[in-house]
Amino acid sequence: MKWIDELNVIYQKLGAIGFEDAKKEILRAQMSGHGGETYYLVLQQLIMIKKDKVQIYELIKGEVENIIHFSKHMIHLN
Repeated sequence: MKWIDELNVIYQKLGAIGFEDAKKEILRAQMSGHGGETYYLVLQQLIMIKKDKVQIYELIKGEVENIIHFSKHMIHLN
């Protein structure tokens, strides 16, 4: 699964539960990047949620961990 598919699931979950601010923060990071930079900006935002917003992280934990795992896979491709 592509990381962007996981991100779309995160958006759906956050929207359904009512965490619109967190959703907007991630979306803002996504929209501010270009090319490969987009992934790293989104990843940074997700890691901040993981560290600072545990309640939100618990709802999207599986998708966040899949996105983090994707970055490990990218390293092996280089």
